[in-house]
Amino acid sequence: MAKIKALQKVGTSRGIVIDKTILQLLDLDHDSAAVELEITPEGLLLKPARIEQVYKRVSEKYRKSLDKLGK
Repeated sequence: MAKIKALQKVGTSRGIVIDKTILQLLDLDHDSAAVELEITPEGLLLKPARIEQVYKRVSEKYRKSLDKLGK
């Protein structure tokens, strides 16, 4: 399902509006939804962020700081 979307100005950045039906198919139609962006040879891959993956990345990157906060 290919769809062409125009980039829209959002402040000093650019964004796209994702149709509600697509958001629902990806289970991203709620306010706390998060996505993961990955640059691939084919372009930009956007996929639902899984909380386990996000936690793992954050905990690995900021392990020392998190340990200090936990004391």
